[in-house]
Amino acid sequence: MPLIRKNTIRLTGAVVVQRGRPMLLTAMRAEDLGRHKQVDVYNPSTKTGYQRTAQTARVNSAAKYYGEKGGRMPNPLLVNIREEDFSKLNLVIDDDLDGFEQAQDEEGDWIGVGYIEIPVDLFIWIYDGQHRGDGIGVVLTDYDGFEDFPVPLSINLGLTNIEEMTEFYEVNTNAKSVRTDLAWSLLKAMADQDPELADRLEMEGRDWITRGQTVVDEIETLGGVWSGRIQAPNQKGKKTDHLTIPQAAFVRSLRPLLDMPLMTKAEPSKIAQLLNAYWSGIAQVLPEPFDPANNPKDYAIQKGQGTIALHRVLPQVIEVIRARGKSLADPDAYADVMKDLPKLSGEIMTDTGPQPVEGAEFWLTGSAGAASQFSGDAGRKRLSVLVRAHLPRPAEGLDF
Repeated sequence: MPLIRKNTIRLTGAVVVQRGRPMLLTAMRAEDLGRHKQVDVYNPSTKTGYQRTAQTARVNSAAKYYGEKGGRMPNPLLVNIREEDFSKLNLVIDDDLDGFEQAQDEEGDWIGVGYIEIPVDLFIWIYDGQHRGDGIGVVLTDYDGFEDFPVPLSINLGLTNIEEMTEFYEVNTNAKSVRTDLAWSLLKAMADQDPELADRLEMEGRDWITRGQTVVDEIETLGGVWSGRIQAPNQKGKKTDHLTIPQAAFVRSLRPLLDMPLMTKAEPSKIAQLLNAYWSGIAQVLPEPFDPANNPKDYAIQKGQGTIALHRVLPQVIEVIRARGKSLADPDAYADVMKDLPKLSGEIMTDTGPQPVEGAEFWLTGSAGAASQFSGDAGRKRLSVLVRAHLPRPAEGLDF
């Protein structure tokens, strides 16, 4: 049974990652669900929401089934804790935190055990099963002894309201999503041997995939802060290694850089040197995560959250350096632009309440740092916005 502590509810169960998306398979007391559940019903005045108004007959039928006929609920409600509320909950993985984070970074799959602790005022949005959910509300009002009835839940952790709406559509139309795996490596191998395929990829705007993989190969030869950090396809990770991000996730993070007009025809070796200088500059202003004495897996800065966010702001950093007349291969130039990165701050939840963190502590993994709150693509976009706020604008480097 869920344990209530300090105005929170603990839900324990199977934590799974499907195609990079985390979920918790659990059950919740009917009384608790009655306080937390919400349905995003379409409002014709504001044109917000996406679900139809519940049909009273169906709600009453569900209530009668559970309240009078002793019915069970073997199939779970599909619900979501929205991305905007994700920072309010505490997610704990009982084992293999690295595997959990890796599955998210590479849009892969993972199964484990853990729990979430949610405050009593947090909304749980039902996107499939609203009539059963509303029926439970009726039973709680009209019948006795239903408070502890365990309601199975499949909880998505951190979808935005738009993604939740999309999930509602996908569930109801039975569409399938597409997963990226070894295809990129095969695509590069074929393009290396087939000039026509390489030309076609460029014309279709997909050559960043193959170029990015070549950049990764070049980075590995430079011996910088990314040496031994990027996990190649089919390379099995070990607890003792220092792999922090799958190659596909790293390549995908490079797209904002590779799409810059300045970089479209640049040699991969030059791009790799630029990246090496950029990250060396970051390591100058924020040395702890890159200190050989520390385990890089303990920090999110070289995992999905940090890598994607910092590569999203790299085009702006490059423009500032060019405006200042500095070399794009000079780590000191990047360190100067990124000097305020240690001021990036956030909050974590502790036994005594919210605690501010900044600098290297911001990037600690799990509940010890704030970076883990920026999950999914929406969260990483938000993190890049926060990082960008600590950067000078390109115009500030112009001297008139």
